[in-house]
This record gives sequence, structure tokens and C-alpha cells, in this order.
Amino acid sequence: MKTLILDNGSHTIKGGYAEDSGSEAGPRVIPNTVTRTKRTKRVYVADLIDKSTDLSGLYFRSPFERGYLVHWDAEIAVWDRIFSNDVFGCTPTETHLIATEPVFNFKQVQKSFDEVIFEEYRFSSLIRAPAPRLATIGAASVIYGDDVEPECVLIVDIGHAFTYVVPYLNGRQISKGVRRLDIGGRLLTNYMKETVSFRYWDMMDETYIMNAVKEKCCFVSQDFYKDLEAARGLIAGRGARSSPLGIEYVLPDFTHSKQGFVKGHGGDAEDLMADKQILPLCNERFAIPEALFHPSDIGLEQGGLHEAIMQSVSACPENTRGVLLSNILLVGGTASLPGLQQRLQAEVQAAASCRVHISTPSDPATWAFHGGQKLAQLLQDNDGSTASEQPREWRVSREQYEEVGPDRVIAHFNRFI
Repeated sequence: MKTLILDNGSHTIKGGYAEDSGSEAGPRVIPNTVTRTKRTKRVYVADLIDKSTDLSGLYFRSPFERGYLVHWDAEIAVWDRIFSNDVFGCTPTETHLIATEPVFNFKQVQKSFDEVIFEEYRFSSLIRAPAPRLATIGAASVIYGDDVEPECVLIVDIGHAFTYVVPYLNGRQISKGVRRLDIGGRLLTNYMKETVSFRYWDMMDETYIMNAVKEKCCFVSQDFYKDLEAARGLIAGRGARSSPLGIEYVLPDFTHSKQGFVKGHGGDAEDLMADKQILPLCNERFAIPEALFHPSDIGLEQGGLHEAIMQSVSACPENTRGVLLSNILLVGGTASLPGLQQRLQAEVQAAASCRVHISTPSDPATWAFHGGQKLAQLLQDNDGSTASEQPREWRVSREQYEEVGPDRVIAHFNRFI
């Protein structure tokens, strides 16, 4: 029986079968939205938006609200699509499921989730866990380069809606040490839209394009004020080409390019585009991600990411603090920003009295999915060893759900996070 893994994020679903772990392609990344086009009013569910050529002014309906799954009609539409033969070809009654949920998820949302999975889709079994919990599985391969899992690990998950700092001790969440920042990839994209719309072109309806601009152009400055001074020199008249800080982004024409590209790196599409609409970018490239360290700059009364880490560690037992600071794992889509790991390392080290070490997987956006793959491999291990007993206890079958009911199942899953 196959095991399907769904990292059910508020922006994208990272999904695939555990049995495909040898594939170099990794998980399939699918938009977790129902999308409507502005001009033709056509509706696209999940990955069907990839077939559209009308990508200007898209309207997105997400199943998530403030990071929590509340719009079940939209989520079920997305799941119907990805479970179909066109995507995963999943037969739920013959499939085990490992799925993620938000940290500190509401009990009613958990109950609805289990009901849909077991009563509507009738999956054979389920493991439901927060994405940071799955990210701890296999963390040693990134932090130490071996398979001996650390007793303490601090997961920093920079997601689409929020950023969570979650400490773990022996695979269990230290709840009093969990911290949340109201900053994620979505806020940075919206900040980019507002900034660009004020300075250059009106891009307020172009979330799809500006998200691509953010991912391709933004970076985290190691010395913000130094880079800001350099950028001021460019703006004063030396031109975008006189320094690596200034670049020109070619906006898409939706015929030769769907997302656009950095000028000079467009390949054949750049040669085919006759009239190019240019978006100049300079200090926007590093001023947008700076909100991660200074949320007050955009009106959020919160400390920066480095401060949240120190607050989280300070709330944990004293004998774990040094180990947590030396075992920090940075995951989530926004963790891919160039320079973020180095800047965060410097900021936390400046505030700490002991050695700090921050690690980032090669693909932080899909790391929770890979943790689910490792968990599935442990579940398939039938040698009876201690390492595999706990994962087998974690799983709840449909028969067990029908026997004990949703409330007992929620309590069962909470034992393992």
C-alpha cells in the first residue's frame, strides 16, 4: 500500500509518494488555490492555472485564512483535483496519508480535517503533524551530516502566512518556547507590490508576477545601511547598470514569457520579445526582506526574527539553550532568500553568549515533505526496533477512527508533536 505525503501549505502543496524517494525531481509543487482570471473570468483549480496564458490580474481564493484552513469548499476542490488521475492518481481507500497542519492548530479545524480525510475520502490511515515537526526528522543530515538525530533542535519555519520558531526536545515540542511572527512570504510580496506601484508601475493586481519578481530579485543585505547608501548613489543618476545592486526586470508579455525575467537572462524569450516593459529595481531588492529583521518598519509591533529566536530559546529549560542555539534549522519557502542564513547567523550570534550555528537544507521549501518521506520509511521498517515503534504508534487507521471517534484521534496526534 502506497503512502502519500502532503505538505499542505497555505500557498502551495508539496506532494508525492514516499515510494518515489529515489526520484531526483522531488515533490510536485501545486498551488493551493482556486484562481480566477480577470479578463476571461475563467476558474482554475490548483495546477490547472499552469495551462492558462491569461495570467494578468489573477484573483486567488485560498482555503486558508490567516494561516489556518477554514474554507473547506475550496480545499476539497483542490484535493479532488490533486487526488485525481491527472495529478497523483490516488485511490484513498488503498493509500496511507501523511499530512501537515499549522502549529497550534485549532481543535475544530483538526476535527474537520480528520472527518474529511476519513469520512469523505476514506483514506486507509492518517498521520497529521505540524510542518516543523516533520522538519525535525532527518535534521541531523543537514546540521551534522550524519543520521544521529539531535536531542534538541530549533526549527525556524518562514512560511507563506507566518514565521514560526519552534524548539524541540527529544522529538517533542517545547510549547512555551514557540514564537510566531506575523511575517511570511505573502506579506513580503504585498510589500513589494505596494513599493513598486508607488515608485514605478501599478502592480497592485499582479500578485503572480510580483511574487516571481521577489523570488528572482530579492536578497538579504549583510550591511543594510551600507547597501542603502550605495543604492542612493544609483538613484542619484549613475544608472541601474553601474552596480550589482541595480537590475532591470523584464515584465512578461504572456506570449513568450509568463513570469518575466531579469534582463540579460531571458534566453530565447528575450530575443523574441520586441517591445519590452522594464521594471527597474534597486534598493527594493534588499529593503523588502529587511522587514524580517525590523517588522516595525512596516507597522508591525513585533521584534525581528533574530529577537524571536532569542525569546524562544530563553523560554526553554536552561540546560537546553546552548544546544538549541547550535542546532537551528531554517526551513520554508522564504528561507531560500540569498543571504538570509548568513545575516540571521550574525544577528543571533551578536545577541547570544554561546556558539550559534544555523543550517539550511538545499531546498528549504520542501524539507517538511522530505521529513515525511523519512517518516514513511521508518513506518515500513518491520524489524521491530525502537526507532520504528514510535512512528507505527503515530499512525491512525480508518477503523481506529471509526471506533474511538474524532476527539480521541485529536488527543492521539497531540501526543506526538
